[in-house]
Amino acid sequence: TLLAQALGHIPYLQWVVMETTKTNLVSEFLESTNLHVTHLDSGGELLLSERGVNKCNVLRNIALDHIAEKHSNSSGAVIFANLDRFYSSELFEKIRKTEKVGIFPTVFAKEQFTCKPLQFSEKVPTYPVNLGSVVFSNSALFNSGRRFPARVSDTEGISYLIEGVVSSADDITVISCDEQFVWFYQNILIKIMFCQ
Repeated sequence: TLLAQALGHIPYLQWVVMETTKTNLVSEFLESTNLHVTHLDSGGELLLSERGVNKCNVLRNIALDHIAEKHSNSSGAVIFANLDRFYSSELFEKIRKTEKVGIFPTVFAKEQFTCKPLQFSEKVPTYPVNLGSVVFSNSALFNSGRRFPARVSDTEGISYLIEGVVSSADDITVISCDEQFVWFYQNILIKIMFCQ
């Protein structure tokens, strides 16, 4: 509900929601939001049943394939919004200007990088940032042809996508180091239902 309310203020938004299997609860909620929503499920993706697979990465790839098919030539940005966070509408205005990759702090990512110059606190993976703290230019992401590897963590997966879009950390736009645009709250039910 909170994510839908935040997104309700964003013009020209396409919200893609993934579930392993569509549920009536989520479908009815999405219909009530009056947002431009595409509700997808796994379509029986066999990879989801394999051992050692990051199911969320598989679902993200299905969503990326859908966006690539329907919207890859459009301008805009791709962000992997989490249901357990509050988003400022100001963030969405800032991410529209992203040329390749942008990063911004959240409660989890603030300690992962420092600014002026951009430096990451961890050495592995190459770009160790929280999935919910990254935005991609639509064209840059889809021109790279990259998708999340199925057998890696969320952080390794987002790093792999970033590596396909930028030549170095100099190509990454720091949307903010000081301002807070995303706030975290914990809701166990949402985490269980939505693969967080």
